[in-house]
Amino acid sequence: METASNTTKCKNRKLGLTLAVLVLLPLFLLRLAAGQIASAQPAGNQSQTRYIITDLGTLVQGKIAFEFAGQVTNFPPTPAAPLGSSNQYGYLTSVRGIDNVFSGSPHNETTALLTFFNEANTTETTMDGPLRIVDRNGTTTIYLNSAPASFANPDSFRSGIPVQTSTLHQQAIADTVAGTFTAVFANTISSTTAFTINGTTFTLGQKGQAFRATVTGHLNATPPPTGYFGGYAVGVGEE
Repeated sequence: METASNTTKCKNRKLGLTLAVLVLLPLFLLRLAAGQIASAQPAGNQSQTRYIITDLGTLVQGKIAFEFAGQVTNFPPTPAAPLGSSNQYGYLTSVRGIDNVFSGSPHNETTALLTFFNEANTTETTMDGPLRIVDRNGTTTIYLNSAPASFANPDSFRSGIPVQTSTLHQQAIADTVAGTFTAVFANTISSTTAFTINGTTFTLGQKGQAFRATVTGHLNATPPPTGYFGGYAVGVGEE
């Protein structure tokens, strides 16, 4: 009877061990798999990858995404642009999530790390007393600058590597008496490319997200350029 009892106890212990293995093995495999996935993406790369606006690289609704300064040159009508066209170019002076967007001093177009270039065609012009109201459609491209930009050479603001492109609709209102203007841009991001500044990687938002830019400027009495401006852009979510 004692031998039978010992045999029963041994069987019970084996059964208990078997059940424990069956319970713990899946948990062990899950932990092992998680460890393999983590090792596939080195911690060093993760720590040096940061996205502006939020950790997901998204534009925060209602928050300023970036600030900028620039100039504008307007062109007369052509067969391709029957109501005229406009190039607007300059550099970013501040970007949410990036500590410094200049390579040195002074902080101007020659040291700017991020530049932009807008190409837009006029779709409608309306006069209201001294006010000239102009609607335009086009594109905005932001570049990681590869050489010092110069307002004497507008094309220098698009000589770098494109890091964000977006479609734009613009309404500009010029006071022809005071020589001032304001403009509002509605942009929707069509593509982004990651870029690196001082060892940290960033992206300027994500495809499909939108931002609104507000500009204040002064007209030049003897173009070119047609005018000078400064402004900022705010995230508005997705279109």
